[in-house]
Amino acid sequence: MITFVAALMLAVTPPVQPFTTPSADGYVLTGQADEPEGHPRGVVILVAGTGAFDRDVTFGRSGTPRDRLFADLAERFNARGMTAVRFDRRGVRHGVPPSEVIDAAAAPTVTAENLSADVGAIYDWTRSDAGLGARCVVFFVHSEGAVHVAGLAKAGAPEPALIIGMGAPLESKVSAVRWQSTGRDADSLAMMDTNGDGTVTNDEVRANWMNTPSAVFGVLAPFLHPNGAWTPADLAQLRTTQAALYEQAKTAAMALDDSDPYPSAAAPAFSASWWKSWMTDDEPLAARFARWRSPMILHYGALDSQVREDRQRAAAEGILPDEQVRFVSHPGRGHSLGTEALLGPVDAVIADQIADEAAAACPG
Repeated sequence: MITFVAALMLAVTPPVQPFTTPSADGYVLTGQADEPEGHPRGVVILVAGTGAFDRDVTFGRSGTPRDRLFADLAERFNARGMTAVRFDRRGVRHGVPPSEVIDAAAAPTVTAENLSADVGAIYDWTRSDAGLGARCVVFFVHSEGAVHVAGLAKAGAPEPALIIGMGAPLESKVSAVRWQSTGRDADSLAMMDTNGDGTVTNDEVRANWMNTPSAVFGVLAPFLHPNGAWTPADLAQLRTTQAALYEQAKTAAMALDDSDPYPSAAAPAFSASWWKSWMTDDEPLAARFARWRSPMILHYGALDSQVREDRQRAAAEGILPDEQVRFVSHPGRGHSLGTEALLGPVDAVIADQIADEAAAACPG
């Protein structure tokens, strides 16, 4: 016999529709559609960034359920009448013990091309009569998720109603990784120069390093100069040194066989082909998105350790019309729009703002 409390919980818990659908190469994708009460006004497909993420996208250390970024956002979309479609990245299992999460046998197939094709398969299922039969679809993309959706635009897929980005790149993959490898530290040190005299003292570093992209490493020592301050010449030398290290890493990457596991055989999350694409794919993502006329709302945190808003604005200039893209800046927030440079949870006010934006794109 169902108790009153249990019956109430059943009444308010949104229905979940598990699904499977094949990708272009036959790989079977798994996920779920979290449906709102009543007839949905539209669908949001959530596309995760870099990592071995399942449909929940656990990417925080608050110790609360809100660390499951996509599960948390799905509830907010549901509350506004939107179905949330979440899926497990190729090679990742959901609802299993940690030791079984990674499907090592799938690693050779985790390529840039297949990851875009996977999103395309989810998009097709969402719009098909055999799936959800959706007529209004919004993409929510986090970080590398933008790469995969841009791949759909390049392939000529139908335009979605809206693209919402969180730390989403518009520059090329090469440009993004090169900055992370050779520009992030020097740029962060320059941000610590609070008096603007061109020299960054160790006192300035101590006072400001946690408010820069390089806070992602969580280690202060490498940013303290042995002479007590970084001069302009020191910063230039840092860029030169890291550029040389980047070239060494690129050479090592290009020597790998495309099907080799990456980052290692012990942790086979991707194929080497995927990693090599970040060293060779130099087409700006803005140019791929420009094949669509879909509006874009792109959210960036000022502390973002991976994707810098100013670089994305520059990448969009002259390619994406101003009326197509709206940039939204968030002081004191990071790559996942939380208080940390990289991790979530997403600030609750911003999460609700994103959910409102998605619902507004599908008037019902």
